Amino acid sequence: MVTVAELVKKAANLEKLGKKDKPTEIVGDISFEKIKEIAKNKEIPGNSEEAKIRQIIGSCISYKITIDGKDPREFRNYPDL
Repeated sequence: MVTVAELVKKAANLEKLGKKDKPTEIVGDISFEKIKEIAKNKEIPGNSEEAKIRQIIGSCISYKITIDGKDPREFRNYPDL
């Protein structure tokens, strides 16, 4: 079973993810369209595509990855979900 972290890492073309001990270090960027593609993966647990997108956004926050060059927190209440 594939994890959200692995999918995000692959989509952002990263060798490794960000660490919590370096809170200001941004390790990569991913497009919101790519997040929508990842959310369609049937192996990711979730009741809806919207729930999966929110889970992926949460992973981006944790792993210091921006979304379309912006802080992922800006997308938490995104109206198009």
